[in-house]
Amino acid sequence: MDVPQHRSTDITAGAEAKSMVNSEIPGKRATIHDVARAANVSPATVSLVVHDKGQLSKPTRERVMEAIDAVGYEPRRIEGRPRRRRQSMYCLVVDDIRNPYFHELYKGITDALDPAEAIVTIASTEDQIERQTLVLDNLAQSSVDGVIVVPASGAQPEDLEKLANTDIPHLLVVRNIGHGALDYIGGNPMLGTVMAAEHLIALGHRRIAFVGGYVNNFAFHERYVGFISTMMKHNIPVEDGFIVNGGSTKAFGREAASRLLNGPDRPTAFLGYNDLVAIGIMNAISDMGLMVGKDIAVVGYDDIPEAADQPVALTTIATPAYQLGKIVANSLSRMSMEAGRSPINITFPPTLVKRESCGATRYWKDGNDR
Repeated sequence: MDVPQHRSTDITAGAEAKSMVNSEIPGKRATIHDVARAANVSPATVSLVVHDKGQLSKPTRERVMEAIDAVGYEPRRIEGRPRRRRQSMYCLVVDDIRNPYFHELYKGITDALDPAEAIVTIASTEDQIERQTLVLDNLAQSSVDGVIVVPASGAQPEDLEKLANTDIPHLLVVRNIGHGALDYIGGNPMLGTVMAAEHLIALGHRRIAFVGGYVNNFAFHERYVGFISTMMKHNIPVEDGFIVNGGSTKAFGREAASRLLNGPDRPTAFLGYNDLVAIGIMNAISDMGLMVGKDIAVVGYDDIPEAADQPVALTTIATPAYQLGKIVANSLSRMSMEAGRSPINITFPPTLVKRESCGATRYWKDGNDR
């Protein structure tokens, strides 16, 4: 984990210090990190002073206030605006608002924050970096009290830079971007995919297709590694064309599975990137007059409510969205109160939920070799 290096500045020479900091990058607005460096404290300590929270010594508070004046920092809560509102406001930023998993996540967050009468809004980036940048940049200039981000595919730490340069508590959820210094709460997609692949292999499957996701998505990379490593562990080759990516919807799963099922050597089992893809795969199986769980096995990922309500209930990997949402809300509400804290990294263990979609038997009764 990279730890920011602090430099000490003589804040008693107010105008001189202000000139020095602001001249480093002409025209750049001073950030909470500039104040932290000038006062030789952490950004979290600056946030506590700005919001008049926490238990800090009088000298520390005075040093931070002097640094704020010295570097010309303008906190979001400026003079004349009430320090305390009756209601706090948070924003959940997701990559696809249509995904039912995020509905459960949102409910967990709102239920946890309900006693505080907090307001939680939701914004969708449509899994586009440009739209994510627009949303986060606007939030960075707002009076929101916290931001929860499900990053768009291909997101990098620098895409959160403007938000990081504010005193707004924020964290990544569900989907990590592989940077240990960022706060993250979510599942373990690599382990979850290992569990799914092991389940299919234990049932005797060798011709397994992995469908869905985007190659520039960190979660896809984790699941892909989990799948490939498990196949290699059992000395099972992955057939050409059996890894299909480029989407995460039912429509994508249906189209991808239709192509594979119409091929000369179709898979006997599918592992969907998420439940939506897996449900699309099951639709494609039915379209061909085949039976899910009898002719072809399917495993999903997420355990959205819809998974159990399919004509053939979907076997899937569960990372409970509602419980995750409650943990996210409780963690976020504490973040602004903790000075000098280490990055949050909470990982939920995945669970294999066995249902009817993997009870494939007809293929083996036809005398095919496992």
